[in-house]
Amino acid sequence: MTPPDEPTSRHRLHEGWDHLRAGRPLAARACWRQAALHGGDAATAASQAIATLDAAGDLPAAARASYHLRHPTAPARRAAWDRRLHEGGGESNQSRPGSTDLASMADAFGRLAQEDPTDADAWYNFGLVLAWRGLNREAVPAFEAVVALEASAHFERAVEAWTLAELLRQGAGAYELADALRYSFTIDWDPVDTDALLREFPEIRRLPAPQAPGLDSSPAMQVELFEWSDRPIPAPGEPPAVRPDSAASLPVVLATLFIDRSARKLRLSSPRVDTLQQVEERLLARMPGGAGAGAYSGDRNGGGIRALREATPLPLSFLDADVWTVRLPAGIEPLRADDLRREWVEHYYEDSWIHAPRQALDGLSPLDAAGRARDGDLVIRAKLAAVVDFREQLARRPSAERLYHGYPFDRVRRRLGLAPADPAAVAVDPGELSCAAPWELAALDPPSLDDHRLAEAVASASGLLDDAVTAPLAVELLRRSIRIEGAHLIGAVSPLVRGAMHDADPDAALGWIERARSLADAATASMLDVWRAEILARVGRPEESLRAYRGLIRSDASGAVAALDAAETLIDNRHHDQARPLLDAARDLARSAGLPWTELRARELIHGLR
Repeated sequence: MTPPDEPTSRHRLHEGWDHLRAGRPLAARACWRQAALHGGDAATAASQAIATLDAAGDLPAAARASYHLRHPTAPARRAAWDRRLHEGGGESNQSRPGSTDLASMADAFGRLAQEDPTDADAWYNFGLVLAWRGLNREAVPAFEAVVALEASAHFERAVEAWTLAELLRQGAGAYELADALRYSFTIDWDPVDTDALLREFPEIRRLPAPQAPGLDSSPAMQVELFEWSDRPIPAPGEPPAVRPDSAASLPVVLATLFIDRSARKLRLSSPRVDTLQQVEERLLARMPGGAGAGAYSGDRNGGGIRALREATPLPLSFLDADVWTVRLPAGIEPLRADDLRREWVEHYYEDSWIHAPRQALDGLSPLDAAGRARDGDLVIRAKLAAVVDFREQLARRPSAERLYHGYPFDRVRRRLGLAPADPAAVAVDPGELSCAAPWELAALDPPSLDDHRLAEAVASASGLLDDAVTAPLAVELLRRSIRIEGAHLIGAVSPLVRGAMHDADPDAALGWIERARSLADAATASMLDVWRAEILARVGRPEESLRAYRGLIRSDASGAVAALDAAETLIDNRHHDQARPLLDAARDLARSAGLPWTELRARELIHGLR
């Protein structure tokens, strides 16, 4: 015989799966616990659902944990709690969702928090019950109140509360609070232009197209799929142009590109807004009728091209998708590949992730939040610790552990001035400079460092993007002519060049470039040569700039693009006479290489100079 409450139990069972699909695992667990109380077949299924959630290896620990209500820490508050919970139909010793009505519990704890805004336990319970109800957006401010109340006296409890808030902000209903997003850029597209796109940008490579079973597989219905990287990635069996000697030299996917031939749309997508904007700027600068990039919020115009820019939260199983945009060229030995992945995680978290603003940090980047925390802001310190803890949970998922290759998050904690998770473990050598905090590097005496320590300090400082920290170290490095990896050399000389130009001393800037060039590999030397030409154009030495640019232009497709970019720099600085021969070269080389967009752009600029 079916129990009288079996329909309610089944409803809770299905509601729980809906919550989980919407990224609300706490609400899913609450529904399944309530379903399990009623017995019957649905209760058995609910218990199995909870076991499935417990074992979900693709979810962070915060999503799989079972949470319990707090008891009042102050004895004087117990009477108030008992009275209010009794009025609301709750129980003061209720520790998890069950037969008690969650709406009444939320109302009771909300009233307790309003009556005594200093009651951190009431705020915590209010937020937790809201999360059990699936009201993630409403729960986050309650946990923010917990952090504000407990950051000074109960720091670890504050961190735990904000770690939970990190999870909740990614669920449905709280999307405007989310920090892990997928950004997209969509424009109308004529499929006949795809061949021109691929010729113009050799760094785009085709991937196998997705095909749903049972759908029409005719060419007109297929979606074409590509990856757009920061450099061309060799095909399998083809040796890489430059053998990667560090993670910083690995190819990075800037965006995934979809072309829907039937809908006549081109869509670029990435979990990193900075790389997507790079691609958008390149595309619109080259496409006929396109120029400029915009913000990722609704319809805007990209030059004469109407673009839809959107940002949507990532699902819980892909919250660290921003890390895995790196690609390893084929043919790398497995052990070396593992080392490069580990180096990439270090590079990403310690030199890139620390700079991205986050809503969970009051709009600050982790590095800026670290500065505030160092100045004594305990609330932002607790929030920062929680954000790092949550990222560490993503790395410790069974499905992701091999990718992270044992990366100790105490490295990024050290970078941000946070205490290690386990001080007794000593996961990071206190004397290591590669993940040192800004103030540690700023306190160094560059002349006193040996060559190895100095090179390590410069590489570390270059990732901080702080000229005041990097410049003194870079001066000593160049004085000793110490060779370092190309990306770090660029990071070292950049603040010196910027400082010289700020001081209106272009000769000093050119001198720093020449010093760095003597230590550079071929690719880095070419980049420095472009800097030199740009400075010459900017300071009114156009003939020297033209000669420098001509030395960089090869007689192939890359030469056409280089000539066009050089000409536009000269035009921007009003050196039209020197730009004309470069535009002629860009036009002719583009025609020979079959780059119609580059040729058209060169012709338009030539016409504009007449």
